[in-house]
Amino acid sequence: MDFKRADQYKPLILRLFIALTVILWGYEKLTLEKLVKSYTMDYEQFMFLDVNMFLDIAGWLQIILGTLLILGLLTRANAFVVAIMGIVTVLVPGVIIMKDVPHFAYAFALTGAALALLIEGGGEYSVDKYIFGTTHKCYPVEVCEVPG
Repeated sequence: MDFKRADQYKPLILRLFIALTVILWGYEKLTLEKLVKSYTMDYEQFMFLDVNMFLDIAGWLQIILGTLLILGLLTRANAFVVAIMGIVTVLVPGVIIMKDVPHFAYAFALTGAALALLIEGGGEYSVDKYIFGTTHKCYPVEVCEVPG
């Protein structure tokens, strides 16, 4: 079976699954009261903000980030931010605080998917394509070979 035709959907699938994961992380921060207690115990020493304020800001930022990924707007920049979030999630709670990295394996997977999206770009079905006029399959754009 030839999957060449399905190649155009790879970035869309990556964007949707990463976005839904990030949106659910944000929603969780805004709605689960038990997170306040958990974050206070685990992360208070690393925070420069009140825990409630941090959870509100982080929750809304994650929902906005996920929405931008669904749209495919500034996809590479947003994928980079998601990759950083995943790395921080593994390092701070997984390595420094709890010393339980396998517990945060989902963040490894999310980081890998975000890095793949960073390389791939927004794809055919993204706002980026309409703004920039191309899917930017190579980076930096100045060194891309123009067909023709």
